[in-house]
This record gives sequence, structure tokens and C-alpha cells, in this order.
Amino acid sequence: MSPSNTILRAMLPLRSSMTGLTTKSSSTATLLPQLARTNLMISGSQRAASTSTENQQQSQQQTPTPPSTPTPATAAETKAAPPSLRSYPYTLKVGTVSSVGKMDRTVRVAHRHTFWDKHLRKTYPQVTNYLVSDPHNSLREGDVIEFSSGFPKSRTVHHVVERIIAPFGSAIEERPPVMSREEREAVREKKRAAKWERREQRRLESGNENSGVKEHVGRIRGLILEREAYR
Repeated sequence: MSPSNTILRAMLPLRSSMTGLTTKSSSTATLLPQLARTNLMISGSQRAASTSTENQQQSQQQTPTPPSTPTPATAAETKAAPPSLRSYPYTLKVGTVSSVGKMDRTVRVAHRHTFWDKHLRKTYPQVTNYLVSDPHNSLREGDVIEFSSGFPKSRTVHHVVERIIAPFGSAIEERPPVMSREEREAVREKKRAAKWERREQRRLESGNENSGVKEHVGRIRGLILEREAYR
């Protein structure tokens, strides 16, 4: 066997692989234009759909809507509702009732606590007296009670009794019950509604058509409005 034939046989696999590569490249070259055509067709259909939806929206906006006929409002609907009550933050404290009977539905409570002296850097015991509201006069001198802040009854009374921890003298069952927070809120809402009705009645009798609600204006906003009025 001549050496030239052996060389030709060794080169045969290389030729077959080269022909396979050429066929693959030719097939990909034929597929690329087809993919580009399909992408163009899809984008064209999407554009047509978007333009049709835009035209429909414009036609809907251009069509005039018939004016709605106002329905006559009843007296219950025109009557304004009273504003909501303000909710105050509160903290709970424990104290002993030290004075009862000098004021109606108000007692004096001694609250024992400690305070930190920042100069001497020591804690010292301290007793602070509070005026606590007792709506049902259910407290007696010597009772250990729990009271909370956030109940502005008057200028000097800002606390209210929550519960009796340890009664002194008569039992709790023999006294009027202590009002809960829900009961106090219900009484506040009832008083507010009655006050609102009286105000509305006076407004209607005087012939003033404006509502009795006054917008709350703070100090800073009031100064700004005054400055703008002078300009």
C-alpha cells in the first residue's frame, strides 16, 4: 500500500466533519431571516392593537356624558355630624387617697415614687399629690387605687380613677361602682352630641346658614395667615 493512499484515508474523517459544519452554518443562515420576519410580524400586530385601544379611549373621552340630576338631600343627610372626640395619651400610677369630701367627685391622692438627682447622682423618695376625678364618689380615705392621666376635667384635675386595688374601711361591694374607660368615653360622646345639637339649634334659630364647625388653626399657622393677610 502506497503512502499516498494512507494519507488520503487519514484525511477522510476531517472532510466529513468539515461538511457537517458547513451544513449547520447553512441551516442557521436560512433560519435567521425567517425569525426576523416573524418578529416583525408580531411587533406590527402589537402596534396595531395598541393604536386601536388608544383610539377607543379617545372616542370614549370625547363622547359627552349626560349631566347627572342632583337628588334632593334629606334633613338627616344635610345635618353635619359632630366632630370626633380627641384621644389623650395616658399613663398609669398607683397612690393612696389622702383627702376625701372637700371637693365634689374629686379626691386628693398621694403618689410615692423616686426621683434622680443629677447633681448628687442619687435617687431619693418623693411624694407627689394629684387631684383625681372620682365620678361616682366611690373612694374613701386610705384606699390604694390605680389612676391614669389624660383626663382633662378642669384646669387642675387631669387624672381619673381606674380601679381600687386595696379598699380601706367599707368593702367595694357596698360602694358605687368605679366607671370603666369605655363608660367614660360613652358619657363624653353623649355630652358632646347634646352640646352639638344645642349649637345647631341656636344656629338655625339665628338664621345663620354656615355650619357651626370651626377649623382648628394652630399658633404657627395663625401667624402665617395673619402675615399673608397684611400683604
